[in-house]
Amino acid sequence: MKMMTIRAAGIALALTGLGLLSACGGSDGPKADTSNVLKRGTASEPPSLDPHLAQGNSASSIIDDMFVGLMTSDAGGETVYGIAQSHTMSEDGLVYTFKLRPGLVWSDGTPLTAADVVWTFQRLMAPETGARYSANLFVLKNGRAVNGGAPAQTLGVKALDPQTVEFTLERRTPYFLRILNSNATVPLPRHVIDKAGRGWTKPDVIVTNGPFTLTEWVPNTRITMKKNPKFYDAATVKLDGVTYFPTDDTGALVKRYRAGEVDIILNFPPEQTDFLKETFGDQVHIATNYGLFYYIFNNAKPPFDNKDVRKALSIAVDKDGIAEQILRGETEAAWSLVPSDISDFKRLPSADGARPLAERQAEAAQLLTAAGYGPNKPLKFEVRYDSKEESRQIAVALADMWKKVGAETTLKASDFRGITNDARGGKFDVIRYQWFAPYDDPSTFLALVKARGGTNLSGYKNPAIDGMTAAADQQTDTAKRMAMMAAAEKTAMADYPVLPIYFTTARRLVSPKVQGWSDFPGGNVQSRYLTLKP
Repeated sequence: MKMMTIRAAGIALALTGLGLLSACGGSDGPKADTSNVLKRGTASEPPSLDPHLAQGNSASSIIDDMFVGLMTSDAGGETVYGIAQSHTMSEDGLVYTFKLRPGLVWSDGTPLTAADVVWTFQRLMAPETGARYSANLFVLKNGRAVNGGAPAQTLGVKALDPQTVEFTLERRTPYFLRILNSNATVPLPRHVIDKAGRGWTKPDVIVTNGPFTLTEWVPNTRITMKKNPKFYDAATVKLDGVTYFPTDDTGALVKRYRAGEVDIILNFPPEQTDFLKETFGDQVHIATNYGLFYYIFNNAKPPFDNKDVRKALSIAVDKDGIAEQILRGETEAAWSLVPSDISDFKRLPSADGARPLAERQAEAAQLLTAAGYGPNKPLKFEVRYDSKEESRQIAVALADMWKKVGAETTLKASDFRGITNDARGGKFDVIRYQWFAPYDDPSTFLALVKARGGTNLSGYKNPAIDGMTAAADQQTDTAKRMAMMAAAEKTAMADYPVLPIYFTTARRLVSPKVQGWSDFPGGNVQSRYLTLKP
């Protein structure tokens, strides 16, 4: 199984003040770095490092370095055992039983047992936690009920003994092991959280079970970790530590990479792709990413409760032009929800995608006129987007395309935290969002439009989609199940609840001194598998 413009003067001044450009100048080039600490640049400050509250690829990479769940990913991105050493499944596919590795401990030496795993899942599903991805575990028996306030003890997970965890599911879930290979399902230290509450992720408090543990977190500057000697596989971890440098300005990351101050960049501006390939050659890594860049229509408020308005705004967009001109041809235009790199999935073709842009835009103008808008009464609404340069460029392009069909937009930029909070709170007209699959299955993307999906932020409701996906999960034949999922996707997209723009790619820069990097969907090798050449 497989398992997410340089503003030179200002950036240089800011980084010089932090002492980060010391290697840039002079004829000698970058200074040699003989430390055994991997330096990784990432595209945004994580809102949280609590696996139940975290969101986005930046947080995901860091959590992967600190925690390991029952299942995890190997160096090639395949799903393998993590803290579990084996599992069995009942004939009906409803009961999974996992045996833990012997001798597991937290980074403070406290034993890690099946009781910790059970408590973690109960916390994940508790409504007061407000976990971002709790809906992924509605497949657990009573998962939805517990998330709605039912007693935690009724959840379908229990400890049979200190080394054995049993999960009981509501329905057959062919991708259950893949769900367990996600950040939200890693075990958490109850003995610390009970005392520290929401402050448990502070560097002087946090306890982890993975290859590294947190030592410093300076917001918008750096996140530092050291090797955890109590990790069950510590003998294979060759790094002494990892430092992440988060910033919304990916152009600044490129500058630091060129200065030799970071070893890996987990994102860079698409407009620099050609230059970076010419400059760094095979240090540029581009892989598919299990991700969707899309805009959400607020289906719960006028005029976006009108399907024809949503359709007009959708078909008026030149997605191919965005992919080719703004994103330099490194992405695939999206006319549906599920990326083509999801295992075994074959999406149904889109009729809209096959039509000429001029024809689509003419129909869009007609639809808006029929909905009561026109030259003397243009459709006016606000478009929200995050502060990355590519997001700004796409928002500007959309505004221009929509103006041609009779819509006027006000553009408003926000940081990542503001976008996520307002999207989840329904405080928007149209808002840019991005979804990276927490596991390799189309169900995670269809959840974006399911009537009862926790990740559906659009307000779109069509119970038929829930029924179609539930029926698909009962199908034991993989090809038939995927065909049913594709039919559900096509049914949902006929209502235009959201506006897919493109399927994301993982754009990485990896220094030649980093050994062990591999390109696979998602494009993120855990630090435990990497080494640094002296």
